[in-house]
Amino acid sequence: MLRVFWRGFTARKTRAALTALAIALGVALMAGTYILTDTINASFASIFASSYATSSAVVSPSDALGSNNAPQISPITEPMLEKVRQVPGVAEAAGDIFGPATLLGPKGRSLSSFAPGLVGSVQVAPFETTVEVLGHLPVRPDQADLDQMTMQRARLHLGDVIQVAGVGPARRYTLVGTYRLPGASSFGGASVAMLVLPQAQAVMDETGRFDEIDVSARPGVTSTELVQRLKAALPGPVVVRTGSEEAAQQAANSASQLSFLRTFLLVFAYVALFVGGFIILNTFSITIAQRTRELGLMRAMGASRRQVLSAVVGESLVLGFAGSVLGLGLGMLAAPGLDDLFKSFGADLPDSGTVLEARTVVVSLLAGVGVSVISGLAPALRATRTPPVAALRDGVPPEPGRLARYSLPISLTVLAGGALLLGGGLAGNGDVAMVGAGGLLVFVGVALLSPRFVPGLAKVLGAVVAWRGVTGRLARENARRQPGRTAVTASALMIGLALVTFVSIVASGTKATIDSAVNGEFAGNLIVENSSTVSNQGIPASLASALSRVPGISTVAAVNFSEARVSGISGEQLVTGVYGPALSKLYKVVWDKGSEQVLAQLHGEDAIVTKSFARSHGLRLGRELGLLTPSGRHLNVVVQGIASDRAGLFGDITLSRTLVQQAFAQSTDGVDFASYAPGAANTKVQPAVDRLLTQQYAQAKSLTAAQFEHQQGNQVDSLLDLIYVLLALAVIVSLFGLVNTLALSIYERARELARMRAVGTSRRQVRQVIRYESVVTSLIGAVTGLVVGLVFGVVIVRSLGGSGAVVSVPVSTLLVLIVLAGLAGVGAATLPARRAAKLDVLSALSAE
Repeated sequence: MLRVFWRGFTARKTRAALTALAIALGVALMAGTYILTDTINASFASIFASSYATSSAVVSPSDALGSNNAPQISPITEPMLEKVRQVPGVAEAAGDIFGPATLLGPKGRSLSSFAPGLVGSVQVAPFETTVEVLGHLPVRPDQADLDQMTMQRARLHLGDVIQVAGVGPARRYTLVGTYRLPGASSFGGASVAMLVLPQAQAVMDETGRFDEIDVSARPGVTSTELVQRLKAALPGPVVVRTGSEEAAQQAANSASQLSFLRTFLLVFAYVALFVGGFIILNTFSITIAQRTRELGLMRAMGASRRQVLSAVVGESLVLGFAGSVLGLGLGMLAAPGLDDLFKSFGADLPDSGTVLEARTVVVSLLAGVGVSVISGLAPALRATRTPPVAALRDGVPPEPGRLARYSLPISLTVLAGGALLLGGGLAGNGDVAMVGAGGLLVFVGVALLSPRFVPGLAKVLGAVVAWRGVTGRLARENARRQPGRTAVTASALMIGLALVTFVSIVASGTKATIDSAVNGEFAGNLIVENSSTVSNQGIPASLASALSRVPGISTVAAVNFSEARVSGISGEQLVTGVYGPALSKLYKVVWDKGSEQVLAQLHGEDAIVTKSFARSHGLRLGRELGLLTPSGRHLNVVVQGIASDRAGLFGDITLSRTLVQQAFAQSTDGVDFASYAPGAANTKVQPAVDRLLTQQYAQAKSLTAAQFEHQQGNQVDSLLDLIYVLLALAVIVSLFGLVNTLALSIYERARELARMRAVGTSRRQVRQVIRYESVVTSLIGAVTGLVVGLVFGVVIVRSLGGSGAVVSVPVSTLLVLIVLAGLAGVGAATLPARRAAKLDVLSALSAE
């Protein structure tokens, strides 16, 4: 049996290569994702390990919420530093500043795009670990160093003047040196400016405060002993760790923050593998049908059903293993490719060396082999039902399975189960696992049902090629003749195009919802926010009062953001701080319970909650909520209003801005809204605002409502472009399936094609038939995918976006997808069509 199995496997090398390649592409993206993210995490770990190599102990602010976000106003002060220096066993102690800031070049352009800007303080020996590449460390208040990667990217030189804007107004510094970080060439693409300590404190508005204290031990004192002594001497909202523990904690925080990247990329890998599974299913289904006589002969010679099952499953196992090994090798190449892809979007992630962990090898092999075996199981079971009489004559199909008569109820049950899971996941505040499982079952259900509507679709869509004459009509009938085969082939393409359609609709709906919310709820004239789209730095709290002094500005409403833990509710909740009297004039709120008076008079411990938050937790007016803030303070607030907010300005809980500043240690605002005085023109007021920002607050920018909508649309489009690139892999895999199906069908229809040639059909006409058949199949997959993606998109937008969500269907994009699907069908049919046209007529007619 092993020899028979191996001969059957090696006799179809082209089929095996194409099928294995379909699996390899999905495994390559999976392996590449793990390799890239493991390499990034290892690089950050190396950076932190080198940075804290000379620190015996590190004192840092504690995180009251446990979410790796310390309060903005640090509790570490000059007196605390002096106290640390008095602890027995301390050889040296120094305060350090390191936080987000906006860095601008000589022409006022941001020095970072995808990653944020950062500012740090020059440390005293032995804690300074940066390696100077050119020049020297800053020693005067007007000097700065910049990391080597940013210097090269921005084409800066020593002597150039940059602006650094943190929590306070922007300051100018002359570049006197460039450095590199230990253990990596860049800090995740971020731009990092180094200043002398007093200047770094001034930029971050932390005069007399530090983000951490680095401590070295005297000879004979271990790091553990020093940590214990510091803990005893420093009660309060601080954490004391050894240098190695702090490095490990920072690396863990970095890995946690970047975990979304791994999840994001793995989704596309699983999609590609899922599509590859359809290809294996279709390939084995066709080859089982073609090997009817061979399988019948095996049964006639005494082979049991179990042996036939083992032989076919063995083929899928070998194909899966070969494809997985190939994919693992391609993954080594995919990782740098993914890195370059993110760099093209501005994310220069650290990638010192290549990290290939055993987990990557095991998971990649298991995923590829598992998908192959599962996909090949149904054709293998069908092969076991081949009767021995099939060895004597052609046309004896395998016996139908016992569940064949129940195919329609099973298909509908799978589809309904997927819809229920999808609905349950969406109703449960977006449970990703349920939504993913539901979507998977919906795709399987549609694929199981598709043979029933393929003949009708083929008849309708076949009109695209039927007008070309007899070759077009033959292609249409060929697509209808084998609805099961056509359906499975089209399903692979359907999945990719359904996801493209879904993403397009969600993106279009997101932009339309933003436009509607801004136009419907923003009643002001200007929106002032941080100029960086990737930083959570915020804008200085002093900017609001500065804006109010600009001629032509009548009202300014400052808004800040934080988070809190609510008693009796799991997780952290978003908190918004507002100046109610001003915001009530500039922002329209739809009230479920309450009125504009609630917002206008918001003060003290009054709170407004969103309708969704209130509904999820059974909150009513007058309900008291216990809050734990990032600074460790406990508050009790009372619900005074329940609001619906389409624009998402209000967090789960909205409080007064003053309360958030004081109790939450929130030193920056998130956004300022401004309105003009009667008769003031935007052509005069906005330029005046921009001059103020350029001169004093370089980290901020002003936008009109139309400019804000345009900016948000550009951000959505950038993310959409990245998703399209990654989804293209699934579409490419489905095209391999189309090529494979056409190639196998040509082998199966060799005698049919030979008869066509014998009665006068030209080679050109044979090529046309194959190409047109591919076009019809592609269009079936495209139309099915567009319908499924459209339904998915509308449901997701309406469910997660709430009543204020706007459904927008990008008709032009969908039409382009249909055209591209047809062209892809022509491209996929090129090689099979040539092969069909070159068939030897006499050999094909005489073949058994």
